[in-house]
Amino acid sequence: MKKNFSIRHAIPGRLRLRIQEMHRDDILAQRLYGELKKLDFVKQVRPNVKCASLVIRYDLNDRHEQKIMDRLSELLALPGDTPKTVLPMANAPDCASPLCKCKACEATRTGCNPVKPALRRFVVISAVMGTVFVRSAILGLVVAETAFSALGLIAIGFSLPLFKQAYDQLKEKRFTLEAFLGASCVAAVVAGEALTAFEVLWINSGAELVKAWITERSRKSISKILEASSHHTFVLIDGVEVEKEIADLQSGDIVVLHTSEKVCVDGEIVNGEALMDEASISGRSDFIPKSKGDTVLAGTFVRQGVIYVKADKVGDRTYLARVLKMVEDSLENRAPIEGVADRLASNLIKIGVVVTVGTYLLTGSLMRAFTVMLVMACPCATVLAASTAISAALSAAARRNILIKGGRYLEEIGQTDTICFDKTGTLTTNEPVLARIVSMNGTSEDKLLQRAISVEMHNHHPLAQAIKHEADNRGVKPRTHSVCEYFLGMGMRAEVDGREILVGNSKLMDTHDVTIGQAKRKAAPLRRQGRTVLFVADNKEILGLLAFDNLTRPESKEVVQRLRHGGADSIVLITGDEPHTAGELAKRLGIANVHASIMPEDKAKIVDKLQKEGASVMMVGDGVNDALALAHADVGVAMGAGGSEVAIEAADIALVNDDLGGLVYIQSLSQATLKVVNQNFWIATGSNLFGVAFGAAGLLTPIMAGMIHIAHSLGVLANSARLLRYEPPALETATPADAVSKE
Repeated sequence: MKKNFSIRHAIPGRLRLRIQEMHRDDILAQRLYGELKKLDFVKQVRPNVKCASLVIRYDLNDRHEQKIMDRLSELLALPGDTPKTVLPMANAPDCASPLCKCKACEATRTGCNPVKPALRRFVVISAVMGTVFVRSAILGLVVAETAFSALGLIAIGFSLPLFKQAYDQLKEKRFTLEAFLGASCVAAVVAGEALTAFEVLWINSGAELVKAWITERSRKSISKILEASSHHTFVLIDGVEVEKEIADLQSGDIVVLHTSEKVCVDGEIVNGEALMDEASISGRSDFIPKSKGDTVLAGTFVRQGVIYVKADKVGDRTYLARVLKMVEDSLENRAPIEGVADRLASNLIKIGVVVTVGTYLLTGSLMRAFTVMLVMACPCATVLAASTAISAALSAAARRNILIKGGRYLEEIGQTDTICFDKTGTLTTNEPVLARIVSMNGTSEDKLLQRAISVEMHNHHPLAQAIKHEADNRGVKPRTHSVCEYFLGMGMRAEVDGREILVGNSKLMDTHDVTIGQAKRKAAPLRRQGRTVLFVADNKEILGLLAFDNLTRPESKEVVQRLRHGGADSIVLITGDEPHTAGELAKRLGIANVHASIMPEDKAKIVDKLQKEGASVMMVGDGVNDALALAHADVGVAMGAGGSEVAIEAADIALVNDDLGGLVYIQSLSQATLKVVNQNFWIATGSNLFGVAFGAAGLLTPIMAGMIHIAHSLGVLANSARLLRYEPPALETATPADAVSKE
């Protein structure tokens, strides 16, 4: 039989493969691991024999992926075989295929579900224990517990996988939990305590099940944040729009997208034009004009117009799918404190061997030594102390639409002492507000505003809404217009009282032969302040300018105060805006350290400088210009739906709902998680130490030793589960009126 493999998912620098023959074949998995690690551009190889899955991370290069494919073909080909052709993504087998032996693997992008195999093992062991309970406690029958009894043989059978894992780990010169646990179960059976062995196995399988459930729950909660797909779309075939399932789309298809439809592919517009809502990707609230030659991304919306998009990336290769997969792997980015838990568990195993032998030498009692061995044989609670708390916290954050790409960042954010903020889109919203009205040629502000609102009264663009809001505040009423035209990406033209009124940018003015020389000079300083400027013209004469800024987030001031109270001693504002604008905002928010008129590369230099001074830095931003600083910071946080595409790739945490208060939540959640982990360590280690003392004194039976495992494992899990419902004190936000600043 030929060795088969197929690509299940791929992003630049990372491959997930399905390898049929690797299913429960540790030898093949180790061989592939060793051979692939010899390739100097391969950074990580992670085999999973239960799911016949192989994850490979490598240095980004187009040729490297093919080299990996070629090497695998050589490794997996039997003598005389032709290497298996790699299946394309669209033809990758699903779980119903004979190529997929792992029943736990679902035909979804989430890959292998660890809950199902853990659940099966737990159910079978529970069924055996339930049968024993019915026979002994209810029917009054004697249950044999010797090594050659049915119960003893079953216990040994369930212990064999532990020995197999232990053997593989011992080959790597690692003495682990599995070896000690398996030995304890066999010792219990040999001592005629098969039921005690089953108790240990039941606790171990239950702990693994809960850990798998919490991890999978975290994955699903995180995945829901990025779900942005429809079920079908329309494809242009021989000049006719044909409905097609999104799952069946291929690269090169011409996808037709109409007003209000969601983009389902990454590709290039080959015909048509439209206003695009990219808030789900870039966090921008204004609509972006797109036309032939521009690119669009899956998950964005067509708000006005019709476009024909040539699909470049479909399915698992779209940007949103790559982010989803990156997040799926985030739970593997372990927190440092999880390493502490592993080391503690490893030390407890070594101590267990010593105290077991010591108890026998001091007391001469095999039963006491055996009881002590059972107490120390299952440091499951210690292993679970950090991992369950971290997973529960990640799940709690995901339910609040906060994306944390791993336990390491969750731990670090609660310990950062310096927080750097970008201004626009971070401390301010992306919702525009009319900040300045600059009248010219003797026109009053109200008359200028009336002309503008008369043109924009039926427009739903965010800038038009800002004009309407200001007109309402001033009591300015629009006049009806007889003709109204919208110019994509430029502005609007209307006829009001027989006069031609234009509201738009310089391109619109140029198109209609309006001279803007003096107005353009007045607009220059406003633009340098980061403001958007529209010109208003009446019959070719400029009436004035409208300058738009963004609202200061109403919660910004309290967020800054709460972060400082939570341990962030230094708050820094880093912005490209001019010093006056940045200084005014900093003054309102109580920020003393301000860096204004800063270029993107200089933001990263400021972060580096703070780190060299010994600060632990968190950077909060939302756009491409923040990406470098986000990557350099100890923890990078992206606002909006991950901010820009570049920002979410660079950031470690994303506040998907654009809620600045999420910073206070994750800072508080991080600190609460570390407290829970330390409590778990005390629960697990303390109960083991008491168990050893009582066991050595002859005050515990083997059955009671098993009950200690049940008690402290459940205690750790229950304590960690509190984080699933964690809620910090609510923010007392300022009123919107307090958040608006006008000059």
